[in-house]
Amino acid sequence: MELGTASPGVDGHHFSCSLTAVLLARVHAFGGDEAVGRLLREAGSERSPAYLTDIANWIAFDEAVALWSAGAAITRHPQFARAVGEDAARRLNASPVAALLRSLGSPEAVYAQIALTATKFTVVTTMEAVDVGTGRAVIEARAAPGFSRSADHCAWTCGLLTQPAVLFGLPPAKVAHDQCAALGAQSCRYTITWQAADGHLDGESDLVVEGLQAQLEAMRERMRSMFATASDLIGTDDLGDVLARITDRAAIEVRAPRYLLTVRTGPGEPAHCHHKGFDAEEAHSVAQRILEQPLESLPESWLVVPVRSRRCDYGRLLAMHPPGQRFFPQERELFEVYARYAASALDSATALMEAKRRGAHSSALLDLARALAAAGTSDEVARRLADAVPMVVDCDRVSVYLWDPHEGALRLRMSSDGTGAETGTDPEDWIFTPSPGSPLQEWLDEPSAAPVFVDADSGHPMLRELAARVDAVASITVPLATGGSLLGLLVVWVTSGRERLEPTPDLLDRISGVAAQATTALQNGRLLDEITHQALHDQLTGLANRIRFSETLRGAIERARSHREPLELFYIDLDGFKPVNDEFGHEIGDHLLVAVGERLRGCTRASDTVARLGGDEFALLIHGRGAGPEGAGLQQRLMAAMEAPFRIGGHELRLGASVGRAVFPLDGEDAEALLRRSDAAMFTEKRARYARRADGVPPLATR
Repeated sequence: MELGTASPGVDGHHFSCSLTAVLLARVHAFGGDEAVGRLLREAGSERSPAYLTDIANWIAFDEAVALWSAGAAITRHPQFARAVGEDAARRLNASPVAALLRSLGSPEAVYAQIALTATKFTVVTTMEAVDVGTGRAVIEARAAPGFSRSADHCAWTCGLLTQPAVLFGLPPAKVAHDQCAALGAQSCRYTITWQAADGHLDGESDLVVEGLQAQLEAMRERMRSMFATASDLIGTDDLGDVLARITDRAAIEVRAPRYLLTVRTGPGEPAHCHHKGFDAEEAHSVAQRILEQPLESLPESWLVVPVRSRRCDYGRLLAMHPPGQRFFPQERELFEVYARYAASALDSATALMEAKRRGAHSSALLDLARALAAAGTSDEVARRLADAVPMVVDCDRVSVYLWDPHEGALRLRMSSDGTGAETGTDPEDWIFTPSPGSPLQEWLDEPSAAPVFVDADSGHPMLRELAARVDAVASITVPLATGGSLLGLLVVWVTSGRERLEPTPDLLDRISGVAAQATTALQNGRLLDEITHQALHDQLTGLANRIRFSETLRGAIERARSHREPLELFYIDLDGFKPVNDEFGHEIGDHLLVAVGERLRGCTRASDTVARLGGDEFALLIHGRGAGPEGAGLQQRLMAAMEAPFRIGGHELRLGASVGRAVFPLDGEDAEALLRRSDAAMFTEKRARYARRADGVPPLATR
């Protein structure tokens, strides 16, 4: 279907709400709000009274027919539809529609241009002036293709045709409906007569004065509308509000079923679109067309004017009639004036937005500097960084990865959705180790590399895959490095509008400013991390100590409880360690404990926790996908790993291990209960192992 073509139904834009505003007013005068509510129910209308009384809106053919029928039943008026038409001039006296019709100069001119004037009220009828003379006109009306004429529609038309004379201070015209398409004729034919302006009727002077007052009030209303538009547009810095208000005002000033405003706030900026009467896909198509094609090549039923100032050519403003219909020349002039006025208002709005944006960026950088100065550990720096970046860079998500030199891995430390809210992540999915040719290895080799832009068509495949995990269409990754060492990565993502992260000089300057501040803060954070690491890790093996393990266990229990996932604790006590220490000395014993820690790490994932609780006692915390039914198998692997020979200082040493296992929440609801249960299970296993040995001592071989 060609754009603008109408068809019957409830989704079309066929009758202006100039009709329904008058109709609801008549029903309200009859029975108040209760009658209006009943009208909408009986007509099956889902529209609100506010929508139906806003003359900038339009309704479908079927809706109009249903409202006429319901209104007649409620008011019990035999000529309800005609009465609604006769009310038009009185109810819409100061409206832009009335002002436009008065601007034609006389009733004769209004009737002579009936083909255009009718489009201010409906697009389902084509009307033609067959004969127009002083005080007399003959009009023919035909249903547009796909529509039919109903008795109510004809009656409303009769009432409406009485009103042009009233607009000029004359008595209502008389209308004779000579033939009717609703009764089978090929067209409706109306003969209209009225008192010419030079006639002599009692009270004529009062009517003339009344008409002049109406014209004056219409001019005042138009001025109020323009001044209100100025106030609306200059008083807001939200571009969406600006576009909506321009379109809404245009819909009031120039009557048509569909409107569209599409603008760009600067060269290379994305097009913004606001519309009425279109669906989103159709609006996008029309917006592209009016931006790209010469105005003179567009259909005559489209009124398109540029929204342009000395500062910028912003875009186009469109009002659309169905094919074959046109606009008044006066409407084009008004539209052009209004578009220039809108461009001037957009100048102010965009300048204000730009000033506020720059101020916000400067303020955000200052706030970031203060926040980072107060940050402690690297994790605190990551959190403050993720919170602050969206104030400097337009993005939907921020991720901060930190390089862990102890693990030789890059870990996700903080991810924010762009509003400061943290996003949930599975730790195992966000740990990366370097491999030849990987982006991480390249950053480790060249920590001071430039920021990297990635989208669906460019960038390293691993980075594109990472973007796909968070449904991002583009990202910029910034290395955080100092002194030839990689400290981490800052990644900003967008899930829509790839061009928002186009690596322009301005964007790269802002991101580089953030990265420079973050690097200094991370250096300080690493010093604190090292001190904290020493306080929470075993100095001999580098494993978590008892304090760290207890904290980790409590946090893991809370997460497991909230996510309803399993959590396992293994308590390990070495068998045969004391004889090694006694025979070979503490130095060999220390090397053996280090080797035990490495072997335990080899049995677990990087996201699991291995701890030395003291002496020859160790613990493992397994959570997420690694916990559950496979726990018993892991227990056997741990014991087997401990029984395999250790080669330390030229000696082959053999140990054993007693392993106790506890599962949350089956074996305990808190950390203390799980530790007690796993400790008890370990001693049960140790007694069983010793009972199986004749001499009660595990085998110990040396060489």
